[in-house]
Order: sequence, then C-alpha cells, then structure tokens
Amino acid sequence: SSGINAEYGGGPVGLSVVKEMPQLIDSLCILNTVLPCRDDTVLKHIVNLFHFMCWSTVIFVCQTHLPLGTLLGYEGVDGTTSRGYTAPFPNYRYKAGVARWPQLVPMLPWGNSRIIEDMRTTKRFLRNWTKPVLMMFCDDGISGKGASKELFKSLFPHGVDIPIKGGGCLLPEFKGEELAQHLSRFLNENKKKTK
Repeated sequence: SSGINAEYGGGPVGLSVVKEMPQLIDSLCILNTVLPCRDDTVLKHIVNLFHFMCWSTVIFVCQTHLPLGTLLGYEGVDGTTSRGYTAPFPNYRYKAGVARWPQLVPMLPWGNSRIIEDMRTTKRFLRNWTKPVLMMFCDDGISGKGASKELFKSLFPHGVDIPIKGGGCLLPEFKGEELAQHLSRFLNENKKKTK
C-alpha cells in the first residue's frame, strides 16, 4: 500500500507522479496545496499563488544562501524547530534542492510552458481518480480559504475533507500530531474496506 502526500508547493510535483504511476498509489492525502494551470484567469491565479510567489522570490534572490531557519521564524515557527531547518545543511551547497523546487511551480498561467501543460494533464487525470482521498486544508491560510481547496473538492467529490483549525501555510509544523491522527484513521478505515 502506498500513497502520495501533497503539501503546499510540493502538490504540483507530487500530484504529477500520481498521473505517471497510478498503479503504485492506493490513496492521496492533500494538504494546503495548489494545482495551478493555464485555464485559471490571471488574477485568480495570482491571488491563489501570492504567498507562494513571495516565498519563491526570496528563494530566487537568496538561491542556496537561503536562511531557512530565519524565514520559518517569520512564519511563526518556534526557535528550536526553525534551528532544525538550518541543522541538516552543513553548507550552502546542500540547499540546492530547496532553491530549485519552487521554480517547478509556474507563476503565470500563460505561455507554452511544459510544466503548465503537465499540470493541466494532471488535473484532467485527477478528475477520474476513484481511489481514497483525504483533504486537509487550514482555515486560516490562503490555500484553505480560497480556490485551491474548492478545486480539490471538485476534483475529488468522493474525498474526505477535514478542515484544520489554525496552522497557516505550515500545517505539518503547527498541526503535525492532528494531521497524523486524521491520516492514520483514514488509512486504517480504508484498509478495512479493502479486506
């Protein structure tokens, strides 16, 4: 049994894997993420991705010299946790992945970008997804209040939608235990149904 957990900016990348290898995935867990594609209006697209655009601009400017711990501190992450984000990187070269992945999320919904086309194909594929889906969006972040949550609810009308109180854009950091409990319950219930 395997699943995909798509959270924040990782959603566009992770959900593309679902389209490429559906036979390997039994369930999805969607957390505070987006799936931008060209059929959004420009204004709607920018509003949905504004926070992410700000974050990716900082990453673009800093590149591998990104002060992750400091940035997460601005998001409200406590000192011990934010220092933990600095700890795994012995020097700046180890942040290359962190500096690169936001570039995989298209900022503007026009052009012939291969990434945008992939997201449109992914969105069409997901409309036919019938396996279990758990959606958890915060009630105080941009993804949970806006069109992102509504998009996923329309893609997965059979999905389980559990609103999470608080947590902002960093759900796993602020609501990790609660998310784990919901996910564990969801997986156990679906395991019983398939037996």
